[in-house]
Amino acid sequence: MKKQILAFSLFLLSSLGLVSQTNATDFTANDCDGVTHNLFSELNNEQVVVIAWVMPCATCIQDPLNAYVAVESYALSHPGRVKFYLVDDYADTPCQSLETWANNYGMGSCTMFSDAAVDMGDYGQPGMPKIVVLGSSDHKIYFNQNSSSQGIDLAIDLALSESSTSIKSNLNFTISTFPNPATNSLNINYNLVQKSKLTFEIFNLLGANVITHKNDFNQLSGAYKLNVSNLKNGTYLLKVSTENGQRVIKFSVSN
Repeated sequence: MKKQILAFSLFLLSSLGLVSQTNATDFTANDCDGVTHNLFSELNNEQVVVIAWVMPCATCIQDPLNAYVAVESYALSHPGRVKFYLVDDYADTPCQSLETWANNYGMGSCTMFSDAAVDMGDYGQPGMPKIVVLGSSDHKIYFNQNSSSQGIDLAIDLALSESSTSIKSNLNFTISTFPNPATNSLNINYNLVQKSKLTFEIFNLLGANVITHKNDFNQLSGAYKLNVSNLKNGTYLLKVSTENGQRVIKFSVSN
């Protein structure tokens, strides 16, 4: 039975101690179109890279397809910021065969590799498929799972939120939270450039939504209080969504 390595983010990896590596491994490789890519250069350029290693087969498609669809959903809100790489697991499948397989499942437009330099062994136990989310100038791992894509949107959101300065201006809002750790409630202050309704969601580190609140006030700034008294002690992710973008902040609960 395959072992799942759960790694939603750097702090999750550290707190659970599942794997020792918390940062990406650099590579320089040519994709199936002959274009050269350097991973760290892309991360340093504030891009988020999602890599799915696959053995082209019918039973290997669902999670890579989910990851591909997730990445495509950011094309309008974060144009050019989130990349999807489809990689042959052991670089022993010719590019033509990999491309045919991807085309059959609607992923023909993605960037593909059959190059041993893009090595899934850099991220713990090999899996079929294995999916990782990498981001920030610190080259962090935000997601690292075998045979699963659950929670990948949240991991991409967190990677975007931590990817330097341009994302903050693109999202047109700032938020702050206190106290940390929270006890009975989490206080949220927000400032918007454009008026927008807000949605506040809290996720645990398994990617499960534990609290959702919608703020119907259409105003530029304000404060909101979320009741977290029913949450177990631990680390959580607060996702704040507007009509123009999203931010993710981690916080702790200690009751």
